[in-house]
Amino acid sequence: MTFLIESFASLVPFAELSLLSWLAWLLVFGVLATLLWRRLRSRPALTHRQLKSILDSTPDPVLVADDRNRLLLSNRAAGRALGLKSGHNGRQTTQELLKQRVLFDLLQASSPEEQSAEIELPDGRIYLATASTMEVDGRPAGRVCILRDVTHFKELDALKSDFVATVSHDLRSPLSLMRGYTSMLGTVGELNDQQREYVNKIIVGVENMSHLVNNLLDLGRIEAGVGLTVEHVGVLDILQRVTGALQHRAVEKDITLTIEMPKDMPHAVEADGALLDQALYNLVENAIKYTPQGGQVRVTTHSTAESVTFEIIDSGVGIAPEHAARLFEKFYRSPQRETRAEYGTGLGLAIVRSIAGRHAGQVWVESQPGRGSHFFLKVPLSHPQPGAAT
Repeated sequence: MTFLIESFASLVPFAELSLLSWLAWLLVFGVLATLLWRRLRSRPALTHRQLKSILDSTPDPVLVADDRNRLLLSNRAAGRALGLKSGHNGRQTTQELLKQRVLFDLLQASSPEEQSAEIELPDGRIYLATASTMEVDGRPAGRVCILRDVTHFKELDALKSDFVATVSHDLRSPLSLMRGYTSMLGTVGELNDQQREYVNKIIVGVENMSHLVNNLLDLGRIEAGVGLTVEHVGVLDILQRVTGALQHRAVEKDITLTIEMPKDMPHAVEADGALLDQALYNLVENAIKYTPQGGQVRVTTHSTAESVTFEIIDSGVGIAPEHAARLFEKFYRSPQRETRAEYGTGLGLAIVRSIAGRHAGQVWVESQPGRGSHFFLKVPLSHPQPGAAT
């Protein structure tokens, strides 16, 4: 077993791992950690040294805590990144040793599910910390946390976002000019039917491009991390505002757009009202767009003591499972013929996902082709403090 582990550690070029291969490494490490943990109990002196040697050869910071929240192991990379003193004896708790509250929360979490959070250290480096539970004989035995330096990826993403925002902003003025002068063509002379048709096509094209530019700018502002304007937002108020704004589109397609008010509907939620409004608007607009004439779109909520989930249910064309998994990616559009028949930028649902993320919430969809779609937007009733683990 030791030979296999040491061979694995020497062959895999960790510094060159892509994000996908790193996730695979997390899974492998979890299995190895559990196996080595069992050996640690039976042969503590030998296995502890072997495990420490393996961890020290790993360029990513690694922390191992037991079920009493004591820090058992940390590698050299963790010591350098987090300022841990070498030689801790496994009797000190993570709270005593770690200055980062987020890491402490990840390591003491009782959830069996994998949890992750971004951590920015004083030197400006950004790490993605992922913690999972170790089990021995079916019982929790501690937590393993691996930190991956994602500073370079964050910088690249920021450069890309800046470029897109700059280009989008520079496109707004010429698009406005094109829209204005095209609309004025009829005032300088009589247009025949063919000319009017061409002018209308130009106007539609310019409006579609303007919609794309506005979506890009909205997405850039949301992802830039501009501070939220958190306030108490009336749940019923926002539902009525969104459905009222889209009621005319539903009428044009003979679609019944309704709000269902459950008895447990909360009065208000702590959120950025403008962003939450935009997220729900995009979801309802999307439901109307892909629901055939004469269909139905229902908007309702489901709540718990901690959160409220907005639900948008339609009788539309539905989405195949293999496409639903990618639906919230930027610029992704389902290749289904019914979907391609409607114009879209592929950014509306990506904006919803970003807004949900800014509120420490979630968005997902349940759907089957030909049976409609059921979208969920879940947000906490109380806005969480920055740095909470997800």
